[in-house]
Parts: sequence; structure tokens; C-alpha cells
Amino acid sequence: MISKNADRRVKASQRQVMQYLRSGGWNIVAKLPVAATTGTLNRLTDYGWIERRGGGGPRSEIKLTPAGLAALQAPI
Repeated sequence: MISKNADRRVKASQRQVMQYLRSGGWNIVAKLPVAATTGTLNRLTDYGWIERRGGGGPRSEIKLTPAGLAALQAPI
């Protein structure tokens, strides 16, 4: 199966967020150790690389999806 995002490459800011999320589980956005802008999180959600729950504010939570893990592990 070919991903609908096969032509998209992970940018450095996106990679930082996704590497932190590799630990699994849900993480609170406000507690991320890297700067994650709203635009970065929206793009990751649009690409299907992360899931969000909790309304989208700083107390919302995010989690890496299997598609996100595959994008993170793809060759640069």
C-alpha cells in the first residue's frame, strides 16, 4: 500500500516533535520539550502523522500514528 503522503518529507521542526512522540502514548502539547507551533501541529495532523484530542489548546494531547512513524523512519 502506498501512503497518500509518500511525496512529503519531514521537515526539521516536524522531525523534532515526532522524535519526542516516538515514546508512545498521549503527550500534553504544553509539556513538549521542543517548540511546536500551531502551524507545525496542524500540518502533522493534516498529513495523518499525529492524532490530537482535547480541543487544540495548550492542554490538548497529541500522539504519533503508525503513518507518522513510517514517515519519520523514511530515508532523507
